[in-house]
Amino acid sequence: MSDYYQPGYGPPAGGPQQPYGTPQHGAPQQGAPPHGTPQQGWPGGAPGGGYGYPGDAPGGSYGYPGGQQPGPGYGPQPPAPPTGPAMWAHLGALLTMTAGTMMCCGLGAFLGWIFPLSLRGNDRHKHDPYIRHHATQAVNFGITQAIMAALGVVLYVASAFIFAAAATTDAQRNSSGLAVPLLTVIVIFGSYALSGVICAVIGTVKATRGELWTYPRLIAWPLSKG
Repeated sequence: MSDYYQPGYGPPAGGPQQPYGTPQHGAPQQGAPPHGTPQQGWPGGAPGGGYGYPGDAPGGSYGYPGGQQPGPGYGPQPPAPPTGPAMWAHLGALLTMTAGTMMCCGLGAFLGWIFPLSLRGNDRHKHDPYIRHHATQAVNFGITQAIMAALGVVLYVASAFIFAAAATTDAQRNSSGLAVPLLTVIVIFGSYALSGVICAVIGTVKATRGELWTYPRLIAWPLSKG
C-alpha cells in the first residue's frame, strides 16, 4: 500500500484506489491548458472564439452554428415586409394623377384610385396586411383627390359663369375685381393638389422603408377600410 500511495493523496473513503501518479478527479492533466482557455485542435477553438463549442468563430457567440448571435428574444426573426408592392401603391396613384393630368387634360386627377385598388385586390397581395394597409391608404388618397378635383371643377365653372353673368359692360369685363373668386378657387385647389403630391411622396418613402403610414384625413378621407 505504501508503494503506491502517499499520505494526503489517497482516494475518498470508500472510493476506488488509484496508483500513485494517476491524476485525481478534478486535478489538471499534465500538459493540458489551464481551465477556461481554448484548446488547440478542438472544434471551433480558434483564438478569440468559444471554449470548444462547434461553430465558434472569432467574435461569435458560444455554441450557435456559425458563431452568429441570434436576434432579440432568441427566436426566429420575422421576414421583411414586401416593400415593393406597397411602394407602388402610392407611386402608382401619384403617377396616374400627375402624368394623367398633364397628358389627358386633367383626367388623371379622377383616376388615381384605380391602380392601388387593383393592387390590393390582386390574389398575391390581398392577404398581406402590410400591402393592404398601404394600398388602402393610396385608394383613399386617390378617391379623395378625385372628389376634390370634381369639386374644384364645379367651383371653377361656377365662378366663371358668375363672372360672365355679372360683367354686363365692357368696363366690368376688363375689371379684375370680379375675377378674384375665380383666382381664389385656383389658388386653393392648386395648394391642395400640391399638398397631396407631397403626402404621396412621403407615403412612398415610408412604404419603401417598411414602415406603416397613414395620410392626413384632409388629404385622404378614410372611406375604404383595409
